[in-house]
Amino acid sequence: MKKVICIFTGLLIVAMFGGFGPGSAFGETLVIGGDAPLSGPAASWGIGQARGVQMAMDEINAKGGLNIKGKKYTLKLVSYDNKAQANEAASIANKLIYSEKVKYIMVAAVGATGRAIQTVTVRNNVFFSFSCWGKMLLGPKMPLNFRFGFSPYEMSDAYVQAVKKIYPNAKTIATISPNDTSGWDGAKGDIRAAKKLGIKCVAEEYYERDQTDFHATLTRILSKKPDILDLATSPMSTGGVILKQAYEMGYKGPKAWNACSMASVAIKIAGKEAAEDLFLCVNWNYISPKFTLPALREAIKKYEDKYKEDWDYYGICAYAGAQIVFSNMQKIQSMDPAKVAKAMVANQPYDTFLGPVVFGNAEVYGVPHAMLHPLVLSRVHNGQLENMSFGLHPDLAKVVGDWKFPQ
Repeated sequence: MKKVICIFTGLLIVAMFGGFGPGSAFGETLVIGGDAPLSGPAASWGIGQARGVQMAMDEINAKGGLNIKGKKYTLKLVSYDNKAQANEAASIANKLIYSEKVKYIMVAAVGATGRAIQTVTVRNNVFFSFSCWGKMLLGPKMPLNFRFGFSPYEMSDAYVQAVKKIYPNAKTIATISPNDTSGWDGAKGDIRAAKKLGIKCVAEEYYERDQTDFHATLTRILSKKPDILDLATSPMSTGGVILKQAYEMGYKGPKAWNACSMASVAIKIAGKEAAEDLFLCVNWNYISPKFTLPALREAIKKYEDKYKEDWDYYGICAYAGAQIVFSNMQKIQSMDPAKVAKAMVANQPYDTFLGPVVFGNAEVYGVPHAMLHPLVLSRVHNGQLENMSFGLHPDLAKVVGDWKFPQ
């Protein structure tokens, strides 16, 4: 594997230095690690996060780097492609920690790979932030782990309630999701939330991540005549295929997709007719003034001008999360992972381009390490995203009260 600092459409090869060690001719170097899918169906998650973290680092480097106790630190990103494979992720984590000497891994996606990475990071006291889903990724035994962006445990209840309001007569739901930790968590989170509203799950199907033909699976699902088809944690390109094949097989009802973080990719594959009435909660119209802040619209423009692509939600959250991490390093004048982790909770709330942010949901994980920001519900209509409503997680509402987007 070759070392990389930044993810574009290809890989930029560079010579790197140790994590905290004396570094370049420009002073000390702090190396941040990335261990994520950069190719394959889940690549949009990894690439978006790598770019988001890099953008946050570029902003600091442009100002002369981190100034910690009189020393200047240039930030560099070393990111490797784990192809969404757990064994590869563990191998990369070992390489980053033992060869690169990193103390921070801040680019990671897909629950199964996150579990593999944390087996290495926890015993080495490495700060680990990610978008990976899975209840076991956060907890008192993982005090340096943080999730940047929603998982089902933060959003499923509000998400399914919002869809139910639009389709009050919906009585049944069917899920189709990858056969791994992320897939199980995403599907079961929505099933649990639906059950609370009297919506019965009539089919719960899982597929392997390299699967491309879903006709047999969809035949079983559609025979149950579900009112809502839930794609749960399907990656963008895979979900696009599922939407397309379901539509061709006659399904015209509402679709829910709690992990669809870049709808434009799925719509391009599925077609706008197949994506009609697709409801999302981790992707909304970031350019619309409805339920967005000017700072978010500026960040999106900056990203799209640079990369000529739409930005993935978890990449946006990685950008916001990285800004929070680096600002706390500056505030406490330390790069020690344990001190930074404590400061991130102690110094909240944060005023971000997503709106107010806190780390919470200790009720589920035992530690308040899940990023919470205003949740925006959107739907696809005529091939475009429409922002419909927003809500606040109870832990966020306790801090910011009845905060609303300025209009």
